[in-house]
Amino acid sequence: MSQQQEPEAIKKNINLGKVKIRTAQQREDINHLQLQACYLHNFLEPYESFISQLIAQLQDDNRIIDSATNNSSTNAQIGNRILEIVRKTSKADFVFVLRNETQDNWFVKSQSDLADRIDEDVYIEILKSNILPNIWRQSVFNPAYHGVYQIYEDRNGDSHTFVFVPLILPPKPEIMVVCGVQGDSYLLGDAYGRILSTFYQASQILPFEPDLVEAAIIDDLKKDFGFVSASLYERRFQLFCGRLQRMVVYFEPVLHLDPEDLFISGWEALARNPDNLRAPSDLFQAAQTWGPQFTIELDQYFLRVAIQTYLQARKKSKQARADDAKPLSVNVYPDSLMGRAYFETVRQILQSQVIQPRNLILEISEKVELPVFQDGIRLESPINFFKKKLLEYVKLKIRFAIDDFGVGHASVSRLAGLNPCHVKIDREILHHEHSDVIIRFVHELVGANNLNPSNVIVEGVDETVPISLSRLKEIGVSYIQGYIVGKPSPEIYRLSQKKANFLKKLILDKTI
Repeated sequence: MSQQQEPEAIKKNINLGKVKIRTAQQREDINHLQLQACYLHNFLEPYESFISQLIAQLQDDNRIIDSATNNSSTNAQIGNRILEIVRKTSKADFVFVLRNETQDNWFVKSQSDLADRIDEDVYIEILKSNILPNIWRQSVFNPAYHGVYQIYEDRNGDSHTFVFVPLILPPKPEIMVVCGVQGDSYLLGDAYGRILSTFYQASQILPFEPDLVEAAIIDDLKKDFGFVSASLYERRFQLFCGRLQRMVVYFEPVLHLDPEDLFISGWEALARNPDNLRAPSDLFQAAQTWGPQFTIELDQYFLRVAIQTYLQARKKSKQARADDAKPLSVNVYPDSLMGRAYFETVRQILQSQVIQPRNLILEISEKVELPVFQDGIRLESPINFFKKKLLEYVKLKIRFAIDDFGVGHASVSRLAGLNPCHVKIDREILHHEHSDVIIRFVHELVGANNLNPSNVIVEGVDETVPISLSRLKEIGVSYIQGYIVGKPSPEIYRLSQKKANFLKKLILDKTI
């Protein structure tokens, strides 16, 4: 073959023509599709066992503490235990945390035990003379990495690997130092630093919640690297579902703001952590981080539990008659409304007649953008597609509200297109210098639909907001929600005469 000639194979192109790649008809968990091919290996897969071992060690440590009936450990003791877990799981010699108070003044904040085979004096000399003086703070806190490592070879020819992981950024930085990791260990990757940092900090905040610590680790890997392995994704979903099932539902009243006709006009269902009765912000953050499968699971579960809990609360309050029922508002993500699974859940609930359609209001949060993809295809007009989906609910006689108005995405255009029954003005607006002007504008906007104008509800009203009830009434507000009416509670009730007199006085008092 001459040099000018090319191999025949290079001249040929493969022409497949039109081909088909299978697409799932329903929105499913991608990890459970029947695959004819295998996923490419994810670089995080080797770390899965390491994470599992960390969490297992934390659980064992908690069992030891529980058996000793000693839950009053100091922060220093907790820190030392966490580092001991890191040492054992990393098969290291020693782990400690350095804290910096001044430019050159570092001290050991907490430390693990020293491995049995290690000579303490020799190790201290290596650290002081050969390792720490050669580490630059700027390199440890380089934002492009989650740590650095240095290999030291002693006089016997043995290698020791020292890993430096940033924990807290300046001005008072902290660094974890892991001594004696094997030089050929798979752990010596950027993910190792991220895992250790999250494990250390989350375990200090939640020392007796291993599941939440594990969830925090996987969340941070997702945020930093953009994706995780399929098994880590599935594990995160399991943790999410387990956490979700621990939540309880409380109800916050919505007040009709009229001094001559004060009454509770409806209730909003709110998820609460049973341990501290606060909103489970970690669940909401996880749903937004991980996408549709998580948001739909959250919304489906919460809708069922909210309605069931509402029925039970009505029975306890002796308001079980249909005429006594007030509308119940339940929050939902736009992602869920656009999926078939949530729609089927709503339809099944209505078919069971546990709640009448007129008494169910789905609140769409403005803090979340409308999805721009559906089944992997970019939508030409997300708002138009969203409106078409909502029409399916309208046929079931379901009503909608827009939540968090004024702090979200494309609020005015979304409001103009959806014609909701309620528009909730976020509490943040009340602290704006021109809050009354904004509220008036919203009233004019929702009143443009003369056939079916939306009701405006001002949220988060309490005795600390800089605008009075009399002023809110004066500028046209007819509904409010917040602690001044009543805090979220597991019970529903009628407005007491004492509370009604108190609120009526505030509405009529022009001096405050």
